[in-house]
Amino acid sequence: MPLTAFAQQRSPYIPVPDEFASAFVVNLSTGKTLYTFKPNLPWAAASLTKLANALVVVHHAPKWNRIVSLRSVDEVGGGRLRVNDGARLSIRDLFYSSIVGSANNAANALARTSPLGQKKFIAAMNLEARASGATHSSFVDPAGMSPQNIITAHDMARIALRAFHDPLIRAAASAPGYSFTVRNTGQFHKIKSTDLLVHANDVQAVAAKTGLLDEAKDNVVIWMRPLDAQGNVVYGKDMLIVVLGAPTKQGSFASAKRLADWAWGT
Repeated sequence: MPLTAFAQQRSPYIPVPDEFASAFVVNLSTGKTLYTFKPNLPWAAASLTKLANALVVVHHAPKWNRIVSLRSVDEVGGGRLRVNDGARLSIRDLFYSSIVGSANNAANALARTSPLGQKKFIAAMNLEARASGATHSSFVDPAGMSPQNIITAHDMARIALRAFHDPLIRAAASAPGYSFTVRNTGQFHKIKSTDLLVHANDVQAVAAKTGLLDEAKDNVVIWMRPLDAQGNVVYGKDMLIVVLGAPTKQGSFASAKRLADWAWGT
């Protein structure tokens, strides 16, 4: 769905001081942009990068059950799968770990073990961004640890719109958790989603991805639907919300929820 011009609003959303660096809200049911705040401000993507990574993976028809090894070269710090060098996992395990748990070593391993090779994989991420209509964004690493991975809120909405409409990516981006067993050790791992709204009782988080980096602070992109008093989904009010540069993770989700409540009330 293309992002179209602004819908008319009855009252403006007024952010609190230092609430975020940039934000974007679009009604997915109508395609209307409802709110922007510095939507073209260049910003460090952090782990929102992993949505571009995921687009490359799914669009190159992976063999999900192929077993590969995580290596020390995949380690870049930040969130990671806590497994030993040489741990053998499936491509599906790496994919879900990258999206659900935002594991940087899993995202790097997806690029390294891809038939494209890491350099061409990163080039393909940039092509995926362009195909999404993101013209002011660029990626230099597969996981998001480099502050040179740059997005804007408007571009992130476009990338997420394309990613979340892919059923394979949406399944991972909506999962409350994921479990797997390391194939060569038998070690069991259970990963919890980084999405704080996945268990909320007044919204349905259809899909979400978070990002954290010192240079970025806390980023989130989330597709949300409201629930009624009985917990039933209210259709026709799907919102895609991007918040970049919130001071805390809790603050990024609080802002996304306030923006959604405001949008649903207009």
